[in-house]
Amino acid sequence: MRRFRGAVAVAVGVVLLVGCGAGGGSESAGMADSGTSVGGQAKPQEAQAPVAEKDQSQPEAQPSVTRAIIKTGSLTVEADDVEKARQRAIEIVGELKGQIASENTNGDPAGQITTVNLVLKVPGAGFETAIQRLSELGKRLRIQQDSADVTEQVVDVDSRIRTQRASLDRMRALLAKANTVGEIVSVESELTRREADLEALLAKQKNLALQTELATLTLTLAEKGKAPVDEEDDRGFLAGLKGGWGAFTATFAALATALGAMLPFLVMLALIGVPLWRWRARRQPSKPPASAL
Repeated sequence: MRRFRGAVAVAVGVVLLVGCGAGGGSESAGMADSGTSVGGQAKPQEAQAPVAEKDQSQPEAQPSVTRAIIKTGSLTVEADDVEKARQRAIEIVGELKGQIASENTNGDPAGQITTVNLVLKVPGAGFETAIQRLSELGKRLRIQQDSADVTEQVVDVDSRIRTQRASLDRMRALLAKANTVGEIVSVESELTRREADLEALLAKQKNLALQTELATLTLTLAEKGKAPVDEEDDRGFLAGLKGGWGAFTATFAALATALGAMLPFLVMLALIGVPLWRWRARRQPSKPPASAL
């Protein structure tokens, strides 16, 4: 009986020990999961740096492009003293850092200047200022302004120049590696051709730069009543009749001119041909009458 009780006590003790061990294991697992050590001290966690994500919603900044504009215009001013207005116009252009491209003057038999045509080159930024100041030289009769955007041409020429220069660098590298005379001649020929193409592109680039940097303004100064008048475009029946009459007179004049040019030859042909025809007619024998046959 004592042995049975002792066995029961031992069995109960083993069951209790197994239960405590399971509970401790689960507790340890729970502590490990919560980031604490068995001794009760907090287990340090590794700090993770936040990953910076690229904001796809914001577009990339586009490079700014300076617009290339070619400005041209014409201005007609009626002035009391054309020579004085001409001198003042030259002074205004000089003050605006411009230049006189060409000049054409007309005068009367007495030597007095009646009209002056000036082709002016002024900076594009001062184009409107030049028109305003030149209009004050007298009475402005006519004004015209035009502009052309050549930005695409400028960008295209710049890109082609960069490409051509890179191509020349490659050709020079090939020329340095050439061994035979044939290779040297072939590479030099291609190098010369590409250099000529580059020179043409550079000339075009310079021309575009000059046109965009300096605007062209044609100024006409004239006395009162001497300014050129633009012809109006006539339309309608009278305009058609006038045009038809002009065409008829032009055609008649052309035919008369051709006839006048041919008349000496016709006279000479008649003087020679008529006597010859008569002489041949006399030499031919006359035919007998039909009754004799």
